[in-house]
Amino acid sequence: MAGEIDIIVSDIITPLLEREGYELVAVETAGKQKSQILRLLIHKQGGLSVQDCKTVDQAVRPALEVHQVLDDYKQLEIASPGIDRPLTTLRDFERNIGRTVKIETISTNGKVLEVQGLLKNVIDECIILEQASEKNTNIDISQVCKGYIQLIW
Repeated sequence: MAGEIDIIVSDIITPLLEREGYELVAVETAGKQKSQILRLLIHKQGGLSVQDCKTVDQAVRPALEVHQVLDDYKQLEIASPGIDRPLTTLRDFERNIGRTVKIETISTNGKVLEVQGLLKNVIDECIILEQASEKNTNIDISQVCKGYIQLIW
């Protein structure tokens, strides 16, 4: 069950979260066997508050308990993924249109390539970046290994 916990949890709680205006970004597990943590990383337009995390906990905990998902975990955490988290889903990329991002992809020969540019659009599973040369580069979401917002301080 450990390898598929993200799918199981997502199937159970995504409808609950979406109804309340939240998005499940990732499901993580941490800790050792008898003290494992199930961590749900969520997003809300405009940002998350501590109250949002409490609200989500109260909304999803009963469903996870009914499905006995929490039986293997000592603790359930609800958190924001943070500003410097990896971009992994199409929604992540769509939310960040207009920002500079760095994406790692795997080429056809198996080498890891880094591409950086202004995220122009996301169309049909394809990420469109404008590079410094003003040339657009299209990257299929299935080819993305890692994606990050390039933070400017």
